Amino acid sequence: MSFDKLYWLRAGFAAVGGTLSALLVGVNYFDGISLGILMYLVSYYVPLLTWYRGQPKDVQGKVYTTGIGTFVLVFLFSWILLFTLQAPQYLP
Repeated sequence: MSFDKLYWLRAGFAAVGGTLSALLVGVNYFDGISLGILMYLVSYYVPLLTWYRGQPKDVQGKVYTTGIGTFVLVFLFSWILLFTLQAPQYLP
């Protein structure tokens, strides 16, 4: 069973989540991290209920951990980059 699609799906969800956190949340860090966690949970349950339905428990555990590091790094990179680019609007 290949997890390549899942890996790239998580990278895409992380980029979208980081972008949404920067554009919608602004300086409230708790809401931004909450949005990131929500995006990760969506990227876990959607493939689990579609692509990996009926798989053994060890495969389901692999679905949870595949791409978690990439998700965190891409999410933080996109959030910080876009927040920095729009930071002048938050300066006095």
